[in-house]
Amino acid sequence: MRCFIGFELVDTCLERLRQRIEPFCGFLRKELGWQVRLVPPANWHMTCLFFQDLTEAERAEVWLEVQRNVSSGAWSRLVFPWSGLALWPTPNRPNLICLEAPPYPEAASWPLAGKLGIPPFAKADMKNFAEFRPHITLVRFRGVAVRRYGKEWQQASRDIPLVPPSAIRFDRVSLFLSDVRPERPVYTREYTAILR
Repeated sequence: MRCFIGFELVDTCLERLRQRIEPFCGFLRKELGWQVRLVPPANWHMTCLFFQDLTEAERAEVWLEVQRNVSSGAWSRLVFPWSGLALWPTPNRPNLICLEAPPYPEAASWPLAGKLGIPPFAKADMKNFAEFRPHITLVRFRGVAVRRYGKEWQQASRDIPLVPPSAIRFDRVSLFLSDVRPERPVYTREYTAILR
């Protein structure tokens, strides 16, 4: 089954972020006529590593490695230089709006990275991990982008909420099952650990 390892926001950070993003999503729909929807805040996370298809036994093996990374303190006090909200993957043909940070080459030093050539870790999306760009998906576009959003985004710059880097903190890491459905993906936590 499709699955991924994701870092989860501290509950208070999640709520403060929701207070900024929910009204902004409404502004995009009502004032600009954008066909967008808010990703449920309970699904906001930062993906660490994505797997196209793992069996239950393989997921259990992956989770043991995640626990080793947690125990070693590899993910303690995860802090990123968040640069703000952005249209992804490109301004003129976006699929989503996310909070983004610059590429983070330090991910290559996480113990997990040393396992990527070994089964079942070899089934991971190694390209995106190698080019690790922290981001949190907050809003999704409905259907295919049919207009050049980049210019409108620039014109609305004063209405784009600011999110200070200090407002984003993580306290959990989970292994999520990802059920991709036509209307929206459904994520189910299979394992969760508290970051030390």
